[in-house]
Amino acid sequence: MKTISAPFPALRLLMTVCMGIIAGVWFSLSVYFWIVLSLASLCLFCFLLVSKLKRQVPEHGLSFTTVVAYSFFVFSSFAAFSDYAFRYVASDTVMSQLGKKVLLYGKVVSRPHRYGNGAQWIFDVREVFSDGESRKATGKIKVFLRLDEGEQLDVEVGDMIRIKGSPARIPGAANPGDFNAHEHYWKQGVHAELFCPGPWVMRNYGIDEHDFFEVTLVRPVRRYISRSIDELVPPGHERQFLKGIFLGQRELLDKEVYRQFQAAGTAHVLAVSGLHVGLIVIAMLVLLQRFRTTVAGRWMVFLFIAFVLLVYCSVTGNAPSVRRASIMAVVLIGGSVTGRRSFPLNSLATADLVILSLDPLELFSAGFLMTNTAVASIILLYPTLSRSSTNRNGLKRAIFRPVWNAFSVSLAAVIGVAPVIAWFFGTFSLAGLIANLPVVFLVSCMLYTMLPAFVLNLVLPGLAIYPASSAWFFAKITLGLTDFFGSQHWAVVQIRPDAFDITVYYMAILASLYLLHRQKPVLVLTTLLCTVNYFVWTPVLRAGNSPLLATVTVGRNVALLFSASGSSILIDAGSKLYHQGTINRQMRRSGVEKLDAAVQFASQDSLVAAIGASHYMLSRDKYLVLPDFVLARPHKHLLKLWISDGSSIVFAANINALLRLDSATAERVIVKVKRFGIEEYLRFERWLDTVQPSGCIVLFSSGLKERERGLLRYLDEKHEMVTID
Repeated sequence: MKTISAPFPALRLLMTVCMGIIAGVWFSLSVYFWIVLSLASLCLFCFLLVSKLKRQVPEHGLSFTTVVAYSFFVFSSFAAFSDYAFRYVASDTVMSQLGKKVLLYGKVVSRPHRYGNGAQWIFDVREVFSDGESRKATGKIKVFLRLDEGEQLDVEVGDMIRIKGSPARIPGAANPGDFNAHEHYWKQGVHAELFCPGPWVMRNYGIDEHDFFEVTLVRPVRRYISRSIDELVPPGHERQFLKGIFLGQRELLDKEVYRQFQAAGTAHVLAVSGLHVGLIVIAMLVLLQRFRTTVAGRWMVFLFIAFVLLVYCSVTGNAPSVRRASIMAVVLIGGSVTGRRSFPLNSLATADLVILSLDPLELFSAGFLMTNTAVASIILLYPTLSRSSTNRNGLKRAIFRPVWNAFSVSLAAVIGVAPVIAWFFGTFSLAGLIANLPVVFLVSCMLYTMLPAFVLNLVLPGLAIYPASSAWFFAKITLGLTDFFGSQHWAVVQIRPDAFDITVYYMAILASLYLLHRQKPVLVLTTLLCTVNYFVWTPVLRAGNSPLLATVTVGRNVALLFSASGSSILIDAGSKLYHQGTINRQMRRSGVEKLDAAVQFASQDSLVAAIGASHYMLSRDKYLVLPDFVLARPHKHLLKLWISDGSSIVFAANINALLRLDSATAERVIVKVKRFGIEEYLRFERWLDTVQPSGCIVLFSSGLKERERGLLRYLDEKHEMVTID
């Protein structure tokens, strides 16, 4: 192992850096603790290094103690860096204005994303007007501006705008396992959000004239690319696809088309990332090959490529994915310019060190992890997978080898990235194993035919239509293939592994590679069989009874998933048809495979009827009898549930509905609360003292004010039977 790891100093350093970042985020220690530890480690390292130099001992390398001191210095430094970036916010940020009506002035720093009912972008605050005075402010804020259908948005990256509204905290995950917007944006340095009811609360002052780079280069290039695509490509999904590829405007794609890309496992081609940056770099290296014969020429080409990638990052909105890919490309090319022998895995680690030195919280982003697992897997697995193509000779080899090698690259990337995708998104695309081969090839052809069209449109617009037509043709075939693969019933598998499962998976791959290196095929087969057995039997052994009650937050409403004696019922289905997706995810998370009944309580009958269940109890139904349950509706705002074990539960739509109960028996109660003032508090407490249920779960609305939530918390502390959910 020592021989294998010897050429990878950057990889070993990266492991120390990653452990430091994780420690800084996970352990709630003061940043001063990490700083003191870092300074102490640095002093020890310098002392040991100076002592070694004074002794003048002919010793190769550093001593073990010196290496440990240096490692602790790196570890604690990045722990302090990540701790500060994750937990500390400056006193003059917009966070101090939460809940206040303010007037903000600043710069649009991300490309606006257009949605059906509005647009969203990231806004860098420079000044805030509040309480009759204007003062400097800092911090980024997420802005959502409501727009009517067809209404144009006159905002671009780099614009200076003034906007009015009330900043608020970004909400966290509504349900366990759901997307946590608060954590996602916090790690990007965005600490609040602002909702604007319409364009009348915003004034655009145009581009920041002091931003010379944006004024003279970035914005003209972005507008030229967008205008060229509009001029050369007919309207339709193909034009939207091309804009998504070149400008990162994938929100322009039809929702169904985007869903097909996701189902086919090819959605990565829509994100401006490693594929696009790699193709652009390859094209420039081929065109500038003659200049790379001398050292000076290689440096000129390197600087030119770095400049082009800098412009491209800015043109596409400076998204994290393209920024990450550009840094990796610059590091990899820079290694070849120096003329030193480079190892791909070491170059990848070097690029990661640069990225994490700029922003340590990138370590936790899905894009960073997917990029690294895919590239590292290709580096490690491709040589082994492609080896079988050398066993054929003649025409068979000429035909089989390029196809198999291309498939090996796709297979290696999928093997590496599949657990990360399943961890973040809960799905894995089987179709992606096959679909990525033709789709990536066609997208590459589309890019390489559209690039000449952009150049020709400057000087010979009449000729530019020919390569643009070819790009349109490749785009049409790509969309057709994606539609075919994405519509297959087997295309997507629902799976969400935990951290231990992912660790077992990657450890098995590394162990197999090591045993292959030691030429021990029997042990490789044994390792793979043990891993397969683990993933086959673990779900069976972990399977247990579903929870008695699971609440599912769907928009501003709450659905209830109830299980007992092997049967399950769902009460309510949200307020929108797409809320079914959230309910299905929570069913899988709770171990509920099928529903015995779907019951209407506050949702529309049509939404409840759309849920897949064996029986239904809609608003017109007064009761439902099942082998394990009996449900009755004494009032439209009340539901009574009797279970086969003799227990019972009452569901109330509001506190007023509880007063309709004519029983003083100690039942379990679940009540929804949309408002909770002093009057509601007194009436609810009086009812609790009178009826004295064995348990009472309060489900409060997301729109409940902080003062009302405080009353609920006080009630929870005063009465043991009350639980706030």
